[in-house]
Amino acid sequence: MRTSGQAEWLDSTHGGFALVAHIHTLFDTPAVARMSAEDYIASPQSEQKSDLIEGIFVMASPASIEHEDLTLFIGAILRLFVTQRQLSVVLGSNAAYRLNDENVYLPDVSFLSSQRRHLAGEVYVYGAPDLAVEIISPSSRQYDTVEKLVNDERYGVQEYWLVDPIAREVTLYGNVHGQLVAIPAQEGVLRSHLLTDFWLRTEWIFPPAGAARPSELAIARELGLIEGLRD
Repeated sequence: MRTSGQAEWLDSTHGGFALVAHIHTLFDTPAVARMSAEDYIASPQSEQKSDLIEGIFVMASPASIEHEDLTLFIGAILRLFVTQRQLSVVLGSNAAYRLNDENVYLPDVSFLSSQRRHLAGEVYVYGAPDLAVEIISPSSRQYDTVEKLVNDERYGVQEYWLVDPIAREVTLYGNVHGQLVAIPAQEGVLRSHLLTDFWLRTEWIFPPAGAARPSELAIARELGLIEGLRD
């Protein structure tokens, strides 16, 4: 992401002098510096991977190979599960969710339930996803762990998966009484509280050194989604 977590806002309206306000999170962004969701969508730059976070246009940096590999891997398993159970739709990293007039997020992977699919418009979904997956990159760490986590909780995301390739960790946050609370893995297994019977082993996401990740077909068989097919 090209916007710094400690952003600087320059105001040249005070007698010609530039005032610099250090913003430790984007929640501190002054109202005059905020962009609306409509202006964000109208901007030609929004055609590239980006987010509108607290009224600030945050452009994504090019993704690493590992980032894209994890995105496609988790998206494929989740899509197989949701499709087999006829639960609605799993979307990729270009699906936009308009949380409010100052926050439009494009999670790396998301699930939108049948009950909320009517919220999908031509440009973006008018509301939060039921489930969002974010793959942390060095430049997105603060946004994924602070602003997006807080606002996803505020606007009703039921489950938030935070995948950290640097720490090689996955944190699953479940919505408990309106708050996204970290739900620890049990014996190396992450179990969704939103999608009954959906689970992943952490070693599938981050295999031990020297080990290969199982194929999507092998995992689908273990989840009971398909039978009889070979890799």
